[in-house]
Amino acid sequence: MFFVQSSKKSVKTKHYQGLISGLLCAVLSASVSSDEIDESLIPVNVQVVSYQEVSQPVIASGLVRPVSEQSLAFKVSGIISKVLVKEGQFVKKGQRLAKLVLEEIDANVDKAEAVLADAKRQQERIHTLSGRNMTSDQTNRKAKTALEIAEADLRIAKFNRKYAVIRAPESGRILTRSIEPNELVQAGQQAFVFADDQKGWSVRLSVADVDVIKLALGDTASIRLDAYPKRTFNGKVREIAGRADSHSQTFEANVLFSGENVPPLYSGLIAHTDIKPSQTQTVAKLPLTAFIKASGQQGSVYLVNGPESVELTQVEIAYLDGAYAMITSGIEDGDLVVIDGGPFIVKGSKIVILNNDDTQVNLSQASAH
Repeated sequence: MFFVQSSKKSVKTKHYQGLISGLLCAVLSASVSSDEIDESLIPVNVQVVSYQEVSQPVIASGLVRPVSEQSLAFKVSGIISKVLVKEGQFVKKGQRLAKLVLEEIDANVDKAEAVLADAKRQQERIHTLSGRNMTSDQTNRKAKTALEIAEADLRIAKFNRKYAVIRAPESGRILTRSIEPNELVQAGQQAFVFADDQKGWSVRLSVADVDVIKLALGDTASIRLDAYPKRTFNGKVREIAGRADSHSQTFEANVLFSGENVPPLYSGLIAHTDIKPSQTQTVAKLPLTAFIKASGQQGSVYLVNGPESVELTQVEIAYLDGAYAMITSGIEDGDLVVIDGGPFIVKGSKIVILNNDDTQVNLSQASAH
């Protein structure tokens, strides 16, 4: 039984070797004639190294929120008389949204007016007596103070009556409504959440510490929404938090929608942003197929050092971008790096460059070195 299994394995190995040889021969015959290439040469494709100034994108997802989101409430407690708007409704600046029953509030205004009228009469009487030297300075001061207090109480009563009605502070939208007619509400209890459309909309992101240091106010961004999957919107960084969230240990950043193609938005939509930082670094772009091995920020690629020879070279990886790696050191401008065929190279192998039409100058330089 052991002998039979071993025999089958040998047959499979020979079969795979035959397939590989056939594929290599097919590649070679497609680019050069069999008379020009030695079968012992390993066919490869190479890329000329070119360093450029690029910025590493910061990719993050978050929720769409209005830039100005306000909680609207009554100034005083009371019973709700009318609620004049619904959730999601657009309103204009100054439009009435809800009001309280004003009977008690108006009574407070009447009371303050009566107290003020009496304080004025007392002030006039004491002023008359003072002209006859029939009152003391202390009495005069008390009457004046009582008048000032009465005037202040009336201003407070009128102020409370004014804010017994909730009005839209700007043109915008009612995001949530928390009250109904005939309910008893307390002073400051949330009645509506209002979004000021004039201030625009933004995406609130949670950004890691390694990314937040790359951002600056005004950095441009592209925004994609799950609700509008076929559209991309422009944005720019509006705010960057100065300290991390105590729970997530991430930093909040706000990306403002910019441009004129912004559709109707809703608070809570899921958004995906790709921010392009103004901070750049010098890197060379290599496809991942060029790497023989990699670990962490280190990787190894084959560098062409002659017409038919290569050497394994270690490079420093800054970050990955899709199917490419950004390199900061280990190779130089103009070097030729094997990007296809590297796994077939072993110690002592000789290569033939299939895309050598574009690399003749660089190949001559490599040979000179």
